[in-house]
Amino acid sequence: MNATAVDIKFTIIFRSCDAVPAVNNMPRPFDLDKKTLIKICFKSLYNALQGVNYKIIVVGDALSMEMKDFFLQYGVTLVEGVYGNEKSILESIKIAEKMEDDQWIYFCEDDYLHQQNSFDKIINLIKAKDSIVPGRIQFKQLVRKRTITLLSLKRYFSKPNLVIHPCDYPDRYSMKYLSKSFIFHTKDAHWRQITDTTFTFLMEATEVKKYKKILIKSSISANDRYLSKKLYGKSFFFKKLLCVSPIPSLSTHMHTDTMSPVIEWKLLVDELRGEI
Repeated sequence: MNATAVDIKFTIIFRSCDAVPAVNNMPRPFDLDKKTLIKICFKSLYNALQGVNYKIIVVGDALSMEMKDFFLQYGVTLVEGVYGNEKSILESIKIAEKMEDDQWIYFCEDDYLHQQNSFDKIINLIKAKDSIVPGRIQFKQLVRKRTITLLSLKRYFSKPNLVIHPCDYPDRYSMKYLSKSFIFHTKDAHWRQITDTTFTFLMEATEVKKYKKILIKSSISANDRYLSKKLYGKSFFFKKLLCVSPIPSLSTHMHTDTMSPVIEWKLLVDELRGEI
């Protein structure tokens, strides 16, 4: 029996800090100050979750009273502290590992803007994942105009579980970073296999527990390169996960140099300004 939207449970762990404009000092788009940016991004996420079985936990790092009041009006659970980036990631992992195995955990940073239909498409992907995730793959090489099988080992290609990164970064279209990848489609979206993410992604709680050591180690200095290298498979998925992102994007990282292509994000920002 196919899962419904209500059957799929999401715990959103939203890490937020309004004390630091940007960890990497990159400028924000549309002249947004950090408080306004956080409010717009959170409201976009909140809107996208309506009709979904969810709960939101905000991990607040030295939040101002203004931001605390803002979050609490949406019925979130607020976990407060003075963390810094590294410790707030670690706190998120500690929270996630306490969740029931069948829940989907969305580790979400506070500067990702979401389209209204984001979770509709994510849910359709989750419902279809068993039919689209590769089980057995043959690597072939053309030799003397004949195709021969070089490798076909079933144990390496047991179906990997899924990680969802809802953002389609513009550098994936740069000649410098172009790479071959699997492309899947559900009934309403295309999904590209990727091998690197930030700390904004969805995975099942059971996988959080299974890969806890990698997640904790990646929190040291907020090392998303280590996270990506250890967690995501490329062609071999033995002890690794398949990570995908949507084409076109369902969210965008709100820095001027990382805005996802195709979507008119300013229209969404202008609309959300009137709601906060």
